[in-house]
Amino acid sequence: MAAAYAEFAEFAEFAENIPQPREAGSTMLSMLSRRAGLEPMRGLALASVLLACAVPEGDGTESGLPASATSSVLETTGDPESGGLSTETETETAGGSTTGEGETGTSTETSTETSTSESGEECPPPPCEACTCEDGELVCACQDYVAEAGFALLPGVAYTLGQGSGIALKSTDTRLFWAFAPADEDPEAAPLFVFFNGGPGVSSGMLMGLSTGRSTFAPGLTGPDLELVDNPHTWTSLGNLLWIDARQTGFSYGLLGDPSDPAERDAAMAVSSFNSYRDAADVALVLLGFLGDRPGLQNNEIILVAESYGGIRAQIILDMMLHPQAYADGGRRFRDGALAEAIASHHAEVHGEGAGPEEVAGQFARQVLIQPSLSGTVQRAKAGEMYEAPGSVIDTLAQELGVDYMSCADKGGSCNPYFNALNFVEAQGRSIYDYRAPASWLDDVFDLVAERLNDSAVAQALIGVELVDVAGFAASERSGAWRAANPAVFPGDAVIGDWPESAGALELWDRYFVTFNPENIGEFRSFTAQSVGVDTLDPHFGALFLTNLVYVETMITEAAYDLAIYSAAIPATLADYSDLVENVVVDGDAEEWTVEYRDDVLGGPGSRVIAAPKLEASHAVTLDAPEFRDDVALWLGR
Repeated sequence: MAAAYAEFAEFAEFAENIPQPREAGSTMLSMLSRRAGLEPMRGLALASVLLACAVPEGDGTESGLPASATSSVLETTGDPESGGLSTETETETAGGSTTGEGETGTSTETSTETSTSESGEECPPPPCEACTCEDGELVCACQDYVAEAGFALLPGVAYTLGQGSGIALKSTDTRLFWAFAPADEDPEAAPLFVFFNGGPGVSSGMLMGLSTGRSTFAPGLTGPDLELVDNPHTWTSLGNLLWIDARQTGFSYGLLGDPSDPAERDAAMAVSSFNSYRDAADVALVLLGFLGDRPGLQNNEIILVAESYGGIRAQIILDMMLHPQAYADGGRRFRDGALAEAIASHHAEVHGEGAGPEEVAGQFARQVLIQPSLSGTVQRAKAGEMYEAPGSVIDTLAQELGVDYMSCADKGGSCNPYFNALNFVEAQGRSIYDYRAPASWLDDVFDLVAERLNDSAVAQALIGVELVDVAGFAASERSGAWRAANPAVFPGDAVIGDWPESAGALELWDRYFVTFNPENIGEFRSFTAQSVGVDTLDPHFGALFLTNLVYVETMITEAAYDLAIYSAAIPATLADYSDLVENVVVDGDAEEWTVEYRDDVLGGPGSRVIAAPKLEASHAVTLDAPEFRDDVALWLGR
C-alpha cells in the first residue's frame, strides 16, 4: 500500500493513511501522532521502535553512584534556572589509578620530541605534556586513553526561543548518553570526531554500529551468522571518536519527579525540551563537558559527523561555537546566557580571551555531513524540481520497473513535486531511503540496530564498556527515569533483548534503548516551533550552513539511491540563497561543489569548496559503503 506523503521528516514517515503494522514479531508499530504538529490527517508511522532508557531525577544521589570498571560518568550539574555548568567525572579503569577529572594516571614511554633536564642532560622525546626531564630520564604521568561511556546530567534550563522577545521556556532534566573510543595512535594529537544521528529522535547507535567504530554489526561485513565483527574501516584510524545520543533517544533518558504520573510525562513531552535549538545546545554542552574533563583532548581539532537531520543540528552547534555572544544578546532565535558563557569559557581556555570565529574555526575546523537535511522546504523544493525533469532518477526507476510515472506537470492542479515523487516510489513497494530496496528498508535497519543494542553482550562489546556498571544505567539507579509519555509506543525491553536480565527490569514508562523515539518529533515540528521559526523545515538553517561554510571545511555525501535526502539537489538549494550566494558550480569529475559568495557578504570571502564524494549507497552511507572512511581520510590528507 502506498503511503501518501504530505509531510516528511528524516527517519519518520507522516502518512495520509496509517500504514498497517508488520507481521507479529516485528518492532514496527503504527499510530496517529497526537503530537505531530501537522495537519489533522497526518499520521506518524513508527518505523521500528526499540527500547529506551531512563535515570534518577537529580535527587542528590548523583555523586554517590558507583563508577564503571572501564568507563566514566560525566555528570553536568549547575543552577537549573541559569543553566550554569560544573562537571564531575568518576572514572575507574582496570590496571590504572584514578587521578580525577575523568583521567586515568599511567606512565608511557612513547616519544615525540627531545627535552633537557635542569642539569643539562638530554632526555628522550616526551610522549605528552605531563612529563619532566630529571637527570636525563623522563618522569611522566600521561593519560592512558581507553574506551569509555557514561551519562551527562543536564538540569532543566530557563531560556528564550525565537528572536526578539520570543517565548520563555524551561526544559526538563535529562541524562544524555555518550560513548568514546580513543584513536589508534597518539590520541592527544588526533582530532575528535563527534557523531550524532538524525530524526530528530534517532539514536547515534545507528552510526556507532554501522560502521564507524572498531567493531560493527553491518550485515555486509558480519555475514549471516555473526552479530559483531572487527571493523576493517574503523574511524579510530583517523582519530578519537565520540558518539552522543540526543534526549530520549538511544540510551539517553529523561528525569521527572514522578514519572508514574501520565500527566507529568505528557507535560514533559513538550517543545520546551524538544526543539532544534535546545537539542543542539544539549549536545554542545555534553561535548564541552567531555573536553573539560579531559585536558589532554581539550585543544584537539573537532570534526562534527552528522547524518540526516543531524545536518541541521551540526549547523546550530557550529554557529553557537563561532558566535556564542549572539546566543546571549538575542542575535539568534535562541537565547541562553549560561550556554554562551560556557562556550566562551571553553574558547578562552583554548584560544585566549576574546577569540573570534577565525580562531574558533582553528578547532571547530571541519564537518562531515552524511545525507544531510540543511534547509527544510527549500531543499525539498529543489529536489522536487529535479524529480520533475525529463530523464530524472524517478523517470529512470519507472522505466526499470516498466510503469508510468505521472509528474506534477502531467497531473496539473495542486501537486507537490517532492511528495509526488516519493509517493510514486512507495507505491511501487520501494523505499525512499534506498530505491533499490523494499519499502520496509527503514524498518529493517531500525530492527537490526534494536536487536543488536538490546543484546547486552553485543552492545557492551561494541562500545568496549561494561554498561551495567556505568552509573545511572541499571534499574536500581534510575529513580525518576522515563522514556515514553505513552509506554505502548515501545515494545517492552524483555520482548527485544536481555537488558532486564543483566541490569534489572525497568518501570512501565522506561526502556533501556530505543533506536527511534517518535513521540518527540512532533514537538520539533509543532505549531509553537513554526510560530517562532525554528521548526525543522525552516529555511533559515540553510543560511546558517552558508555562514558556517565561510569558516568550516565541509564534506557532503552524494548517495546514489537516497531519494528522501537527494544530495544532488543541494547545490541548487544553496544557490537559492541569493542574498548570500552568487553562484554554485558543480564539478562532477572532481566530486566537489564551489559556492561563490556575493562580494558584499561577510567581508567578501570569495568562494568555498565543498567535497562531495559520490557513493553507491542508501541514506545510511556507512552501512552500505563503510569504505567512505577512506574518502574522509583522503580529504583530511591522511
